[in-house]
Amino acid sequence: MPPQTKQASTLLPGAAGTAQPVQAAGAPQKTRLLFVDNLRILLICMVLMVHLDDTYGAIGSWYYHDPATNMLTGVLLTIPNAIGMASGMGFFFLLAGYFTPGSYDRKDPRSFLRDRLVRLGIPVLIYSLLLDPLVVYIAEGLHGSYWSFYANYLPQVRGVTGPAWFIALLLLFSLVYAAWRGLTRHRTQTTARTGKLPSYRAIFGFIFALGLVTFVVRIWWPAGWIFLPLNVPVGYLPQYMSLYILGLVAYRRNWFFELSPRMARSWSLIALIATLIFVGLVFPSMMQAAGSAGTRQAGYALAGGFNWLAFGYALWESFVVVGVCIGLLVLFRQRWNRQGKLAKELAASVYTVYLIHAPVLVGFAYAFHVVALYPLLKFGIAVLITIPLCFLISSLIRRIPYANRIL
Repeated sequence: MPPQTKQASTLLPGAAGTAQPVQAAGAPQKTRLLFVDNLRILLICMVLMVHLDDTYGAIGSWYYHDPATNMLTGVLLTIPNAIGMASGMGFFFLLAGYFTPGSYDRKDPRSFLRDRLVRLGIPVLIYSLLLDPLVVYIAEGLHGSYWSFYANYLPQVRGVTGPAWFIALLLLFSLVYAAWRGLTRHRTQTTARTGKLPSYRAIFGFIFALGLVTFVVRIWWPAGWIFLPLNVPVGYLPQYMSLYILGLVAYRRNWFFELSPRMARSWSLIALIATLIFVGLVFPSMMQAAGSAGTRQAGYALAGGFNWLAFGYALWESFVVVGVCIGLLVLFRQRWNRQGKLAKELAASVYTVYLIHAPVLVGFAYAFHVVALYPLLKFGIAVLITIPLCFLISSLIRRIPYANRIL
């Protein structure tokens, strides 16, 4: 790896530049990993596109669904939606885990916990109490006075709402990590070092174990089942937990710098082959179900239960998330390890984009639903307008005094 790297400084998915730099083996001192910052930009755009996929006909849960959709649009949008669901948030947890040890090492435990509570806890409250009711009000059709709606909405809040589940779960993981470091403080390795990469056999073992555990969990709690009060999709918890832990290990063993181009090509190809096999096996059954019951109902068998479709889907997700993580980490490390002013500004806004994207996407989709266009065309227009709009609004929010202490 050429030494013109910069070390990203935060465990958050996009709050770049909000903490002091950390040092990893193989990277220069007090630098930022620009390729990770750039990777975050791609990942947050994937999150927004997944929710726009849901809006315009893909299988998925979201606040608002445009009334004009059809089976072809639903099928075409479900494919990238499934890939995004399989890898996007898991990748964010991998990155979050990677930067957690360095953040803890730089601070005493009390400072670490205070920082996590401020940067994660306050945004959860802001979203759940201020942004989520606005999104629900828009999605339900703007009926009546907003303040009357809000007065009825607030007593019904039972915990975390909407996309804030990711921030809340990350806060929980951070608290557990801090407790573990406190209990093992006499033997915890606190300096980064180079470690041997896992073998192909070990990676295959991880993929099959993750797929099996995910399948078993989804027998009782399908992919769309939500656990309150954290609003967490339980069917994805095995992936999120395991990738967060892998991120912790990757930091200590410097895996982000040790991953080779050959491994990236191999695992990207393996993920592609797994996708082609999965689509070939599942697509006929899905099309038959979609034709008789609709696109959304066709996904129910995949979501969970004791059936081969659910097992195949869980295993395919595991192949995809591993292939995407390894492939993109190496690709961005080699090709996009630099930033201009625009990329720097976009990277700094990623966390805020995640926090505010729901009202922007839902507000636009609701206003746009009166326009009579083919749903796939409406999706494309929504992507071109709402993604830049989210970054623009986030950039303005970050300029509010003291906002950078949270975002």
